[in-house]
Amino acid sequence: MKRAILVLIVLTIAVTLPPLYSQWAESQRLKQIETVKQQARPVSGDRLETVLSALESGTPPSLVVLYTGSTKSHLEPCGCYQEQSGGLPRRAYVVEEFRKRGFPTLLVDAGNIFDGDAEIDARRCETNMKALAALGYSAVALSESDLAYDDAYLNRQRTVATFPFLAPDAVRADFIQPFVIEQVERHTVGFIVGEACEEVVSQADFVVALGEPENPEHIDAVIRPDEVETTVSESGILYVGCRSEGKTLGMLALWMDTNGKLTRYDATELALTGDVGESESIRQLLTDFYRDVATENPLQSTRLFFEQRLEQQPKNGYVSATACQRCHKQAYQQWSATRHAFAYETLLKKERYFDAGCVSCHTTGFGYSTGFQIGDSDSTLKGVQCETCHGPGKQHVGNPKKSNIRSGADTSLCLQCHDTKHSPGFEEVVALHSKDVDHSRAPMNLEELLASRIAQIGKPTVELFVMSYCPYGVQAEEKLIPVIKKFGDQINFRLQFIAREKEEPSAQDITPFVSLHGYPEVAENIRQLLIAQEYPDKYLDYIFCRGKKLDKSWEDCAEKLGIDVAKIQALFDAPEAEQLFRENIQRAAALGIKASPTILVDGHKFQVNQLLRARGTLCQ
Repeated sequence: MKRAILVLIVLTIAVTLPPLYSQWAESQRLKQIETVKQQARPVSGDRLETVLSALESGTPPSLVVLYTGSTKSHLEPCGCYQEQSGGLPRRAYVVEEFRKRGFPTLLVDAGNIFDGDAEIDARRCETNMKALAALGYSAVALSESDLAYDDAYLNRQRTVATFPFLAPDAVRADFIQPFVIEQVERHTVGFIVGEACEEVVSQADFVVALGEPENPEHIDAVIRPDEVETTVSESGILYVGCRSEGKTLGMLALWMDTNGKLTRYDATELALTGDVGESESIRQLLTDFYRDVATENPLQSTRLFFEQRLEQQPKNGYVSATACQRCHKQAYQQWSATRHAFAYETLLKKERYFDAGCVSCHTTGFGYSTGFQIGDSDSTLKGVQCETCHGPGKQHVGNPKKSNIRSGADTSLCLQCHDTKHSPGFEEVVALHSKDVDHSRAPMNLEELLASRIAQIGKPTVELFVMSYCPYGVQAEEKLIPVIKKFGDQINFRLQFIAREKEEPSAQDITPFVSLHGYPEVAENIRQLLIAQEYPDKYLDYIFCRGKKLDKSWEDCAEKLGIDVAKIQALFDAPEAEQLFRENIQRAAALGIKASPTILVDGHKFQVNQLLRARGTLCQ
């Protein structure tokens, strides 16, 4: 007996230990990846709400100077990681918040603002100038690197600016001035470059030098365009610096007495991370710039792996993951739920789908004649597909051989997109990441996929396309509804029906719509939409109940759940019900979806048996 118990214990351990160890190992892998990445992208600056609350809790400052420097006209961070700081839309949002709270606010830039020699760089800098003008900057100082650009370039940038460029008197005095004086309520502030002249000294209560001053006399504060610690010199001059590329927004809060004498100050940097809002107008300005650039010929430098053998073959080309699926079904299913598959949707969310520099790493074959083309919303090459890692597959599809496809084992190729700028820390953990693209792993189910999408991008959208009388559709709903309920407000769920409207319905027709299972199905589809509209907290339970009782009256489930039958019937008889259904079925028609059930997650079509582990015959 003891021996049998011992054998049972050993068998139990043998069965349960490997899965537990696998779960533990996977959690350790993910934890290590996250730790390395967090260390590689430290966030600088204080949270906006913390700073605003501190300013509002005491005596309000006499003046707030918000400042930037060494931005190199950097419009915004890549967006590959939500923790990355910076961006003009976020900066504009912060400025708006200071003004909304009633703080007297001035904006200045300390220099190192221009960057690049190509025409695209000049246009990017112009876009930056337009944004600064919209934000209401008082002045932009020109550093030595900025003044290295010729007069034609500087004049071009100046035409879109509503603020002065500042530089010493001796430099190009025809369109650049040495100082600007701003009146803010009872106080006057002078911003200078070089040294403080008599006019500034006599008029300004507080004098700020943008960049290192030539003569520190009569200067109260210096805003450097580079990163320096906030210090006060022996002569009492306050020095502050700027983070490069606009990663933060500097803030200098000043308290002055009635005579204009500084009594105290607070200097800090404001974090411009993903939790900061965005200005819609500045976001639109950037989107317009990306769109304009994208309509022109993309730069050849955006082509990935152009030095690789397969990419150089003139008779080769891109055929998309759907072609690979025919022979590599398991690999396709595993890939379809990864971040690579959804990479293009990230650009849509970030409004960067017109930016060639981003598109090249979020689609397949961009820059090649057979690859993804900007503006092709129906392209089968959206996302980071098989051919990004394995090379263009046209020759392989025609004659499958190991010699005409890449193995995908060379992780150095990953670093062409996951570089230190876009994916800080990735190089250190690239070996750990290889498991994420291991196609031998079991494909994610719906619950796993949604958890992954929520963690990575926020609120995913799940669409179920179904016919209410379809047995396989009913089975899918039974498995799907508990998952939808589990995630609740963390996801957007949309119930879409598959039917069509008759081109010329006759007067004898009960309904103008056609569905596979006849009028009873059309009627049930419409009722479910009405119940979803009127009883959003009960409609999933109704659908679940109704699926088990399609041979009985719909009123049974409605009454059981406390749904007003008379109300739904009255709505059903109204002409608005048909319009509601008409609008609903347009989605399936637009996507060409005819099979019930079909599931889309963030626009990606999935096989129901993959996500829900369900099997049946599609209704179509």
